[in-house]
Amino acid sequence: MTIWRIAFKIDKVVYLLSFLIPLAVRSIPELLSPVPIGFDTVIYLVQAKNLSSKPAILPFFSKILSIFYSFGVDLIVLMKILPPLFFATTVFLAGMYARKRLGWSWRNTLILIIIMTFSAAMLRMSWDLHRQSAATILLLAYLCMDPWKDLTTKKVVTSFILIMFIGLLHELVLVTVIAINFYLALLALRKKMFKRGLIFIMLAITPVICYEVGAYVTYSRPIDPTGVFVDLSGEWSGKYANLVSYEVGILVATFWYVLPLAPLGYFYDRYFTPWMLVMLVGFLSQILTPFFAVRLGDRWMLYMAIPLMFYASNAISRLNGSRRFKSVAIIFALIIVCMNGFSMLGVVQPFKLPSDLYIGFIPSAMVFSTAKPEHVTAIISLSQVINNVAHKNACIVTHDPWFSY
Repeated sequence: MTIWRIAFKIDKVVYLLSFLIPLAVRSIPELLSPVPIGFDTVIYLVQAKNLSSKPAILPFFSKILSIFYSFGVDLIVLMKILPPLFFATTVFLAGMYARKRLGWSWRNTLILIIIMTFSAAMLRMSWDLHRQSAATILLLAYLCMDPWKDLTTKKVVTSFILIMFIGLLHELVLVTVIAINFYLALLALRKKMFKRGLIFIMLAITPVICYEVGAYVTYSRPIDPTGVFVDLSGEWSGKYANLVSYEVGILVATFWYVLPLAPLGYFYDRYFTPWMLVMLVGFLSQILTPFFAVRLGDRWMLYMAIPLMFYASNAISRLNGSRRFKSVAIIFALIIVCMNGFSMLGVVQPFKLPSDLYIGFIPSAMVFSTAKPEHVTAIISLSQVINNVAHKNACIVTHDPWFSY
């Protein structure tokens, strides 16, 4: 009984840390900046303001923000609070999945929490991909529910609700959950579990239907699914080697700290395996079939982050040797893995790291929005002056980062 109580208390501490550690870390750049951080964050605020008086559904995340705006909530303040909460919830659910569904020890779960918290890729997603962050929370909640196991009526209903909101929130997470559910349907059909297979097929189709309905209500037309593909051969005409070099380079720059570890810690999982596979295929389409590649393939690569963090954590936790050697090796590995993310927080001068070569994709410091923190106040003041002196149809010439201001 005493051992059980100790284990229960340790679990509670681990779950508490899995929320508080990422919350504290992700709050640092927000506290260092006078306005919400992230290049695209201001776009959400403008969309929310515009959607507050329109019967549109998409973009769904901005529509939710518009409801807060209608009730007089300060969106500037809200968007400094929500991203740290989203980030903390994401890491918390990942820790819960590792502990409850994968059966990891509390030590291995803590390693995962630290790696995810200081992952440059995870922090990059949290920087301004807020729609994706919200949808990822729902996806991880779906995985924690483990729909494959004990598929009760309550679990089916909850699954459909989560899937519907994922479909409305973000297209890339929509693709991920479709891949997962079609994979689960295939597993069920192979085992001649036809009823379960049908349920997972319906779960795979539902987010697409929700997305198309939302698009029709908002834009009065359905979305053409072929629009997800683009032809890169014209953009890189005669420069295929440059294309390959760029894509391999951005992969290494984004995940250099876990790429050596992930293959060593890979494990099969009925949810992470299709997730990882479909994102990898999307990314590689830019190299293997540039004439028919997915749009924004680098975002597909970035969304491999969560499975890769699990694999890297598994590799670190499986280090062999004496207890002392293992402890030193784990600490050293964590320092290397966390270096890039720590550098991005803005508490120190950013380190010279591989991600600096692709600063347009991964910020060297998260305190930036479309401007450096020291310039934001002046930009807002200028915007207010323009609003006061310019007439309604005035034209302002500027480059695109300032449009939403």
